[in-house]
Amino acid sequence: MINLVLLIVFGIIALGLFGYSVYRLVQLVKHPQPKLINYPNEIKTLGILVGATSVATFLLFLFISLNNAYPYTGGEWVEMVLGSLLFGLSLPTGVLSFILHYYAKELPEKIKKWSFYTILISTFTLCVGLILLTNSFADYLKYPLANGISFSQGITTPDGGASPNIAFYAICIISGAVIVYFICDHRYYVEYGKHGILESLFFVAFPAGIIGARIGYVIGEWNHGPNSFAERVANGQWWAPLAIWEGGLTIISGALIGIIVGVGWFLWRNKKYSIWLAVDIIVPTILIAQAAGRWGNFFNCEVHGLQSAASNWQFLPKIILNNIAYSDTQGWASEGNVYVPLFLIESVTNLIGYFVIRFAVGKGLRKYIELGDLAFLYIAWYGLTRVIMEPLRNSAYNMGNDGYWSWMWSFIFVGAATLLIVINHLVRYFIEEKKGTGVILKNSLRGGIIVGSCFLISAVAFIVVGAILMGKGTPSNTIAFNDFNNGLIVLITGLSLFALMFTAMPYILRGLKSQRGQNEASSL
Repeated sequence: MINLVLLIVFGIIALGLFGYSVYRLVQLVKHPQPKLINYPNEIKTLGILVGATSVATFLLFLFISLNNAYPYTGGEWVEMVLGSLLFGLSLPTGVLSFILHYYAKELPEKIKKWSFYTILISTFTLCVGLILLTNSFADYLKYPLANGISFSQGITTPDGGASPNIAFYAICIISGAVIVYFICDHRYYVEYGKHGILESLFFVAFPAGIIGARIGYVIGEWNHGPNSFAERVANGQWWAPLAIWEGGLTIISGALIGIIVGVGWFLWRNKKYSIWLAVDIIVPTILIAQAAGRWGNFFNCEVHGLQSAASNWQFLPKIILNNIAYSDTQGWASEGNVYVPLFLIESVTNLIGYFVIRFAVGKGLRKYIELGDLAFLYIAWYGLTRVIMEPLRNSAYNMGNDGYWSWMWSFIFVGAATLLIVINHLVRYFIEEKKGTGVILKNSLRGGIIVGSCFLISAVAFIVVGAILMGKGTPSNTIAFNDFNNGLIVLITGLSLFALMFTAMPYILRGLKSQRGQNEASSL
């Protein structure tokens, strides 16, 4: 009993210290005269609060362990102590550094730089702390892990019969959306010097995305299975398509509807801001929300592949490894096996996609891209991700009677995104030529020819290989990596590369125009 009381006490203390430190910094950020702030002293005070939070977090998990009588080994005690201290230190440090770096006015440059480094370091140490902490007690938990809370039946799990009123899946989705909002809000602050521009957009586009995700799921699953939506509606359950609490969302349609509604709302409410800059900032960031949302699939024990030897996945934290031994549709994996964690692979792929689009393309190639390209690249990246992931999924998670619903839409996403990028470049070229505002880059002709040739050669190679593979294979109703489907993927990749070849045309045409001008000038 004493251990239970103490864990509650130290839990309240940890939360109180964390909350007070955030409150204190927020008040500091709102100071009307930021130049009068003694930042070294304030940071020192916050450091003391963070240190106290870390100690309280350690004591919290210590008494949780004692209350549950976990039979820790020596190594597990070390993991618990280091993990809880690191977790209690890193989480408040990261949050406070984020607030200080992105919201403090007239912050000294040195502190601004170090606060950014602190965000990166604390993000890494937070992950390390979580892995150590969860590893310490992972083997003493009951699996599958809880996936929510029911007001009538308490904690729910994927292998139980109760549906949660508060689903961890929903919490993951909302958390991802909130993270996206703050990232985009800061980007807009950098551009326009004002916070809150996107606030109304968030409250419109996010619900629209959820509704769109449900609509896509209902359409795809309308006649699928013995308890389909069509059958339930025919039996009088008219509300079945609305029963979102039962689960069932498809991110592809959710993203599409959310983007369309968001663009419409932005055009109506924020006419003085560039819609093209808006979509380039907001749309790729959706990948972060999707990465967070996939962890809801972890708690629900869903969106996975076939069974695989657990020894192949020993690099994963124990708590993940133990939980992926169960499937909400297939039950427990056979002894020594786990289900391939596609939710985790897709989560990591989404994060990689964001950084590739945002930094590698958005910054590294900013001279060669047009406004709107980053948004269209999001569509291509996510479509390609799903093209590869769908055949790897357990068939229970493929939508439609033949499982082709979401796979078909993945191909459509890739093709549509490619065409949009090409159209974006060509239309802007003709508009700029008409207005006389086109900029001719150095070595434009040579660069355009090289890029166009690379696209063309690659496209021909992919198209030929794709056609050969499709000719060797046989069309099948099963989504799998067979010769025909592999050939289809390669062929569509080739066609996309062929289409992208036309993005080099503006550089070639401008280079030819510049060359003609130089020749005319030299002949005078």
